[in-house]
Amino acid sequence: MTTIDSSNALGRMLNNAFSKFDRDGDNKLNSEEFRTFNEILKPGIAVDKNDRPTVDYSKTMDFNSDGLVTRDEMNSTGILMPARLTDDSLKMILNYLSLKEDPSAIAAAAILKEALDQEINS
Repeated sequence: MTTIDSSNALGRMLNNAFSKFDRDGDNKLNSEEFRTFNEILKPGIAVDKNDRPTVDYSKTMDFNSDGLVTRDEMNSTGILMPARLTDDSLKMILNYLSLKEDPSAIAAAAILKEALDQEINS
């Protein structure tokens, strides 16, 4: 099993993003939380000829099939991501999502922006 190394930029970025999308703070992503979290994973997912992702991370990450993705499950999944999007501050992924015209990406960007704005104002 491949694990995400939280000492590298991708691991730190994904763990930081996980915290932002875990809206109820239970250290698990429910289906709604994961749907928006999944938007940050899309740049690293291959797509088929119809532009559909070839990997369903909701199934790949949910090892115990309970419908929730825990931080440990996410960290135990091999994830690829373009290096230019893996900054700890999440600004690059926020910019990427903001430029997309997809409603799901825009919703994910809004969640990240709100969480980052709260950190700045704290």
